Amino acid sequence: MASDETPRFAADRMLMRLARWLRLAGADVIADDSIDGAGLLRRARIENRILLTRDKRLRTASDVFFVESNDLREQLRGVLGHFAIDPTAHAFTRCSRCNAVLAPVERELVSRRVPPYVFASHDRFAECLSCGRIYWPETHQNRIAVILESMKPLSHGGTK
Repeated sequence: MASDETPRFAADRMLMRLARWLRLAGADVIADDSIDGAGLLRRARIENRILLTRDKRLRTASDVFFVESNDLREQLRGVLGHFAIDPTAHAFTRCSRCNAVLAPVERELVSRRVPPYVFASHDRFAECLSCGRIYWPETHQNRIAVILESMKPLSHGGTK
């Protein structure tokens, strides 16, 4: 992998919440809780992905990142830090459910697909190109952005 490429991940069934949060940060993360660790490792290798796992049996493989913590924020901080990923650079560009890229969609095209109060109070929408889920800026996105911002490493000056 070239140094300027963002790593692609596969998260095992023990790390489904981490996968969702990495997607919110814009990372390409597949996760399928119906596939066992060995099967997911095979798929990750075929797709040139790094397997994120808590399975101690897989921790010695060179293309596996073993996640030590049980705490979601520590897991997220660990992966983002280890792979030098800026959690805000591509935030909210992937579907948190299925991992597909989001695309802007015209407001008029979502009028019957979102609640009336959402349509009336928002101008910008994005659609998942795979599952069709609609996203819009909301207060929970602001809370997520604050959490992602807190995952950035400290600058040389000692402040965030």
